[in-house]
Amino acid sequence: MQLRLFHKLFFLIGLTALVASLAMASVLSLNLSRGFADYLAARDAEILDGFVATISTELANEENLSALRQGNLNLQDVFQDLTRTGQVRGFQPRPRGTGANMRPNDGGRPRRPMRAHSGEVNPPPPPPPPGAFGPRLLLFDANGVQVAGPRPPQNERRVNMVERPIMVEGILAGTARLLPRGPSPNNVDARFLRSQYIGSAVLTAALLILAGIAALLLARSGTKRLSDMQIATDAIASGDLEARVATKGHDEIAAMGENINIMAASLAKLDSARRRWLAEIGHELRTPLTVLVGELDALKDGIRPIDMAAIQSLSDEAKLLSRLVEDLHFLAISDLSAPSCQFDKTDAAALIKSVAARFRPQMEEARLQLKVDLGSIQSLAVCWDSTRIEQLLGTLLTNSQRYTDAPGTVRISLVQESDKVRITIEDSAPGVPSEHLPHLFEPLYRLDEARNRATGGSGLGLAVSRAIVRAHGGTITAQSSAKGGLLVDIKLPVESSAP
Repeated sequence: MQLRLFHKLFFLIGLTALVASLAMASVLSLNLSRGFADYLAARDAEILDGFVATISTELANEENLSALRQGNLNLQDVFQDLTRTGQVRGFQPRPRGTGANMRPNDGGRPRRPMRAHSGEVNPPPPPPPPGAFGPRLLLFDANGVQVAGPRPPQNERRVNMVERPIMVEGILAGTARLLPRGPSPNNVDARFLRSQYIGSAVLTAALLILAGIAALLLARSGTKRLSDMQIATDAIASGDLEARVATKGHDEIAAMGENINIMAASLAKLDSARRRWLAEIGHELRTPLTVLVGELDALKDGIRPIDMAAIQSLSDEAKLLSRLVEDLHFLAISDLSAPSCQFDKTDAAALIKSVAARFRPQMEEARLQLKVDLGSIQSLAVCWDSTRIEQLLGTLLTNSQRYTDAPGTVRISLVQESDKVRITIEDSAPGVPSEHLPHLFEPLYRLDEARNRATGGSGLGLAVSRAIVRAHGGTITAQSSAKGGLLVDIKLPVESSAP
């Protein structure tokens, strides 16, 4: 079975929380166990130090100190007296003399129970708890003979016992050793430690439950947003370019949703442009073809005589159709790859003068004044496709001639800026509304009404001009002119080459 993204995220987050909780519980339990063991050991050492201080104080009186110096001190008797008087607790006092010559292997032998005056046997006292201090204390005299305590372990070196010497005025009176605590599941210390373990387990379980809920919510939230994106992309792939993704927040998923919306908007724009292209191309091709078919029918029916005027009219329409097809082909090639250009050394100043001289009679006929401003430039060597640049300048000057009111002015200027050449063509009123300026170089975009003209070209001239400029590695922009008309700004590199 293939897991969905929701299950993967849930298992990943849940597994991470599980490992983290178990690791925390393990470290907490280990620290608790070690810390509690250290606490018990420190407490045992403190109690043993108190016992040694008590017995050292008792040995410091004159009678015991004199016996200690003479080597006649019975440490067992002193210990029994302290136990009987209650100065040290946790021990059962023995009759004096019962353990004077006690050996290490005799300390654990049970004694017979004492009889009471009525003849009955007194029951032995209840055994102390395993963790009590008294049953774990081993007391040795100065000669190393055990005088009190349980039987020592077989291998004392392996047992971690706490040991303290009993010193009185610099004289060793004996040694006190304390056995480690044995296992006792029912004493207070064990119950406390068990309660802590239970609390840790409950806390770990609670954390796991909360982590599971958090993992469920996070996985559901993340996959919900991705699911919405999947629905939107499926709709876009099916042709619904109006589908959009609802974006929230500023994370990577929201950024991806915004990119999907931008992609869908771009696709919708391209699809609209494609449809408009098809409609406009069909319209542009239909017009000259209709004229050609009409004139040919007129000639065939004898309505119009076959003379040079009719042939010239047919030739003009054929040339118009040929230019239109050539422009469409050039734009299609420029969209697929760089259009074919023949770069060669030429003179930019001479090129502009030549184009201006060719258009000046037409400008004068339209009552327009054409000005050429080259500044101090007499000659400027460049590497361009002169044929394409002449086509570019001719298209721009034709538009200025067609859409500038008479009497008016058209100005073309040339400036060198470092390794760039700047050519500007501006004309007088009327101008173009600012909201239409960014669309002037789009294919088949017409704005005749904005320039107060009822006739115009095919709408491909400026698009072809932009393709020529891009093929040379330059830029072209349109803006409002200070003369009240349109200013076209062209920037071309001095040395253009094929990409």
